[in-house]
Amino acid sequence: MSKLNLTNKIALLLSGLFLFVGISGYFLMINSENTIIENQSMNVAEIVARQASAARSVYSTTILDKIQKDEIGFADKDYHNKAGALPIPAQYLKEMASKASSDSDGLYKYRAVSKWNLGDDQHLNNSFLNYAWAELEKQDQANPTGAIDWKPVYRVEEFEGKQTLLYLRADPASQMSCVNCHNSYEKSLPILQRRAAQKTVGGKEWKQHQLLGAIFVEIPVEAMQEIASSNIKLTMLWILGVLIVGLSGLAYYFSRDFIKTRGMTKLLFWQAKHDTLTRLPNRINFEERAEALITESSKKGSVHAMCFLDLDQFKLVNDTCGHAAGDELLCQISEQLQDELVDPDMLARLGGDEFGILLTNCSLEEADSLSQKLCEKVKNYHFKKDDHSFDIGVSIGVVEITSESQSVDQLMRNADLACYAAKEAGRNRVKIYLDSDETLSLRKDEMSWVSGILKALKENRIVIYSQKIGAVAPASSYMHHEILVRLIGDDGEIVPPNEFIPSAERYNQMTKLDLAIIDRSFSALSNNYFSDLGEDGFISINLSGQSLSQPDFLLKVKHLMMKHRIKPKQVCFEITESAAVANQDLVKKFMTELKRLGIKFSLDDFGTGLSSLTYLKEFPVDYLKIDGSFIKDIVSDSVDRKLVDAINRMAHSMGLKTVAEYVESREILHLLDKMNIDYAQGYFIQKPIKVDMDFKSAA
Repeated sequence: MSKLNLTNKIALLLSGLFLFVGISGYFLMINSENTIIENQSMNVAEIVARQASAARSVYSTTILDKIQKDEIGFADKDYHNKAGALPIPAQYLKEMASKASSDSDGLYKYRAVSKWNLGDDQHLNNSFLNYAWAELEKQDQANPTGAIDWKPVYRVEEFEGKQTLLYLRADPASQMSCVNCHNSYEKSLPILQRRAAQKTVGGKEWKQHQLLGAIFVEIPVEAMQEIASSNIKLTMLWILGVLIVGLSGLAYYFSRDFIKTRGMTKLLFWQAKHDTLTRLPNRINFEERAEALITESSKKGSVHAMCFLDLDQFKLVNDTCGHAAGDELLCQISEQLQDELVDPDMLARLGGDEFGILLTNCSLEEADSLSQKLCEKVKNYHFKKDDHSFDIGVSIGVVEITSESQSVDQLMRNADLACYAAKEAGRNRVKIYLDSDETLSLRKDEMSWVSGILKALKENRIVIYSQKIGAVAPASSYMHHEILVRLIGDDGEIVPPNEFIPSAERYNQMTKLDLAIIDRSFSALSNNYFSDLGEDGFISINLSGQSLSQPDFLLKVKHLMMKHRIKPKQVCFEITESAAVANQDLVKKFMTELKRLGIKFSLDDFGTGLSSLTYLKEFPVDYLKIDGSFIKDIVSDSVDRKLVDAINRMAHSMGLKTVAEYVESREILHLLDKMNIDYAQGYFIQKPIKVDMDFKSAA
């Protein structure tokens, strides 16, 4: 009963409030009616003046010009007394204004006025016309070169006993025929005599676009108000009536709507913590429950488990049968998983095809056993849609929740990491996260590097080093450089590439890194940092398979070449066999386009891949870099010597130059010279040195 009384009070309060607003609005509209009418009067005056000028212009150009051209008539001031004569434009406008004004039923009145043709009928002695004409004269120009942007003059005042909007718009000499006519008229004897009587200098000369006359419009405000007022009042009364009826209905149905609102609020709260498709708890709900389990473990020492599940082959279902089929699969899998759980365990959909499970008071062994059971159940589940049948798997990562667990975020990262490892191990299997697992620890380090790389790119902490590649033959001074990359850590220490490159490759950051390296290298080259290159020297830059697999990478490289105005012959790109395998068609296009510009290419780490010879034949390379694993023991290992010699002979037979890596002693260099290897690279030639210039990346 109390709830009902509260509802009635609220309904009554709202009804009174709306009624007050409605009545207040009504009186405000009545009070502002005069202002609205004045604005409407102004709009009518504007329309009348513009239409009058337009009618006079059409009459002059369409009618008078036509009859004069056809020689069937003429324009004359005394047209009443002359056969075949038509009124001049000024008289036409005067008669049209008189007729239109009388036909408006008092809504408006207008006429043409002129200061230069003063007569008793002009009535130019009232204060508004004196003021308005002076304002128009201020806008006039002595020698106008084009049409002037005339601003009309108006005000509301008592006029001929009525509240009237008085409006004056310039009617300039827009046509030369009008100018010539008026100039001729001013020089006639009667007008010269009139000007003398008026003590005004006669013979005035007009120019096109100057102020010749004006359209004077009178809009009785009361007349317009009578037309509009009744409509406004009826409209307001109608609005007020509808408002009252609506408020009555609101009061009647308010209690029911109040109940509906409460139901809607509950629904919104439910939707905020549940997935609308599967009706499972969502990520927010899952994280809140996980936080509660961490707190419980911390206080009571209890042990729980978190599982991260990722469906295998889900994308195949979406791509084959569409997203509706994918949604259907997610709902069915949810039911399959939920059947294996008991209260208070929680199954949640975390997003996409990812699920999470929280197992309360569950050891790691029990969690592993349940996860294996879930894997088996999903594996045996066959999803059928239309004519297609799919075998779905699930990869599961499991992490223990104990009193040592620090945060939900850490637990979810570790569970995700274990799930990723399960996928890499062959899918549809379980992987338990253990701090002692070296593979997971390595992957965790790699994941932590992702944000570190992005931060280093943003803060310009990616730096380049260079290492000379010299000719093996002692008599040659030929030299070029390979560009190497380093990263400056948060502590200022130099980080070698083997610490962050694997992470960049695994988590798709290599393209950003490659573009940053190319940008810095091109900047150094354009600033003549590599002054020892000579006529034929160049710099070599390594490219990753990820970059070469990006369709727009070629355009970005060309953009950097244009930005730094690079000579293509001073650049060589090094491509590994794995990079070539990534996307053969895009790699071929990339190499062909840039070879056409004069850029060189080198096949790096030759001999380590099973398909090296195939790619040597397929791709247009200029240099072949023999992998250092064959070079470092070449002095003591006869097998390595024979392999290097065979690779070198084969490369030379194909017209390629060879580069030996890992040259770390004079003995190795001497042996390479005997074998006719072209170039050598290694610590014996030069250790990598920092390209010590301050470059900013545009990548």
